[in-house]
Amino acid sequence: MTSVETSLPILEQTTRYYTDFPETSYVLPSDEKERKRLVFQHYLMKRGFDQRNVHAPIILKSSDKVLETGTGSGVWLLDLATEIPNDVEMQGTDIESKIFPVPETYPNNIQFSVHSVTSLPRAWTDRFTLVHQRLLVASLQDAQWHKAINEIYRVIAPGGWVQLFEASEWPAGPVSTKHRALLTALGRQRGITWDCHKYIPRMLVDAGFVDLKVVPMETPLGKWGGEYGVAHRKNLIEVWRGMKAPILKAGGFGFVNSEQEFDQLMADLETEWDDTPGSAFTYITWCAQKPL
Repeated sequence: MTSVETSLPILEQTTRYYTDFPETSYVLPSDEKERKRLVFQHYLMKRGFDQRNVHAPIILKSSDKVLETGTGSGVWLLDLATEIPNDVEMQGTDIESKIFPVPETYPNNIQFSVHSVTSLPRAWTDRFTLVHQRLLVASLQDAQWHKAINEIYRVIAPGGWVQLFEASEWPAGPVSTKHRALLTALGRQRGITWDCHKYIPRMLVDAGFVDLKVVPMETPLGKWGGEYGVAHRKNLIEVWRGMKAPILKAGGFGFVNSEQEFDQLMADLETEWDDTPGSAFTYITWCAQKPL
C-alpha cells in the first residue's frame, strides 16, 4: 500500500465472531472482517511512523530472531519479511489462530503458534533479538500487563529490544467524552486499563529494561485532516463498532439502550470528528533494551 486508501476493505458480514479463549478480556472480534481491518490499520500506522516497521535502533541480520506477540493477522511480520534478510527467524503468536494467514501466503522463515504473551514457552528464554507488540489495550488486564512485559523481557536475548505500540489520548468533544465514558464502563467490567500508556514506561523499567525511547504519533481524525484523516476516522470507528456486542450484552452501561442507539452514537462520533478541526488520536511506540 503506497497511499492511504479511504475505504476499508469490509466484508458484508453482520454477525461478528469473538474469541473463545478462556479467561480473556478481549472485546474486539476475531473474524475475517477484523483480519481485513487489521491489515488496513497496519499500513495506515506504518505511514504515520515514516514507513518504518522497526523503531528500535537495530538493523536485523541473518542470525537474528524476531517475535511478534498478539500477532493477529500477522501483517506486521509479513511486511517486515520483505525488508530484512530472508533467513531471519520470525515467530508470531496469539491466543488463537482464527485470523492467522494461511501457510501458502508467507515465507518459510515465518512461523505462527498459539500462545498468550502472559505465558510464552520456557524454551524461548533469551532467544529473540526483537519483540514487537501492538495495540493490546483491549486485551490485557492490569495484572496481565505486568506478566506480559516480564515474559517479553525473559524471551529477549541480552542486548535485544522490545517495541510496544499503544493508543494514548482520545479526542475531547462532547460526543467523544460520552463515548469515552462508555468505554471506561466497559473497561471496568472487563478489567481493561484503557490508559495503559501511562504505566507502560514504569512497567518496562521495573521489568529490567533500559535505554527507553518514546516515539509519539498524532493522527488527524475526520475530513478536516484530508485523505489521511478520513482513513484514520474510518479505521477507529470500525474498532469501536467491533465492541457493539460486548457493550449491548452488558446492557449498555446506561449510555446506549439498543443497537440503534449504539449505531447513532457511532454516527455522531464520525460527524463530530469531521466537523471539529484538530480532532486527533495519539499513538506511542516505546522501545527499550534488555541489558547485556
